Amino acid sequence: MAGLPHLEVLYGKMEGTDGRFTRDPTGLLAIDAGIFHRRGLGVTYRYLQGTEERYREIERGAANISLVVGRTSLRHFLATGKSRLIGCSMNSCPYRLVAKPGIQAARELRGKSLACRENIARSSPLAEALHEKGGLELNQDVDLKLAPTDKDALDLLYNGRAQAALLTQIHGLAAEEKGFCRISDWPPVVDDPLPLVLETTEEQFREKRQDLAAFVEAYREGIVYLKGHRSETIGMLRGTFDQSELVAEKFYEDWVSCLSDPPKVDMRQLAKLVAAEVPNRLGGAKQLASEWIVPGALKG
Repeated sequence: MAGLPHLEVLYGKMEGTDGRFTRDPTGLLAIDAGIFHRRGLGVTYRYLQGTEERYREIERGAANISLVVGRTSLRHFLATGKSRLIGCSMNSCPYRLVAKPGIQAARELRGKSLACRENIARSSPLAEALHEKGGLELNQDVDLKLAPTDKDALDLLYNGRAQAALLTQIHGLAAEEKGFCRISDWPPVVDDPLPLVLETTEEQFREKRQDLAAFVEAYREGIVYLKGHRSETIGMLRGTFDQSELVAEKFYEDWVSCLSDPPKVDMRQLAKLVAAEVPNRLGGAKQLASEWIVPGALKG
């Protein structure tokens, strides 16, 4: 790495998964494959749990890029105005419906409890999906249990207070490991827009604009690489995150299906996020994009 511009990327792991999952480990594979180096960059990934902890590191210049959930990133920008999005590795990743053994279809949720993170339940067509797929009426045929976080929804499933849960792909895999079952006939309608964005500060963007642009281009090359190198990617997941071969294979298939190529912010998904978080903001998503997203990082 001597002589190359260096960027440090901060990432966290998903709560409730025993530290064996992060939302998007593309960059780790790109490092192993020498992709960043070929682009003239020295890149390191540093695990740091806690969004606020990562913000403090980025803002004091101890790291350059943070991988953040879009909803959290938007709230931080609205509160401080300091952050900038340089890309988005996942614009959409629909929630999975997971249930206790014996429940194999949405229609079998009649008389059961369904857990879901509260802001996801309130911003998604959950009632319509239950009616369409199972002929069920929400809060009449199915008891909806609202949870403050995805981990809390997972815990409701684990402790038996809910017989089914709408979960992120990763929490769904964690539940499947414990014997719960994914319901295959559930439509991809429950989502958290921009589940993972690439974020820096306005100051760092001004100072390192070329290096950050090179990082995003290399990230895209990493996405292409992992799609064509399944076995190497599964090996990385097993070695870095201690996943079993079966779990790594399932995670690979889910993960690849959600990656954005190119890793840019989709305007439609941004509009959904803005509508859910700040529906009355002057200028809406278009104005917000002009303030928050750097040139070239938006599509649509």
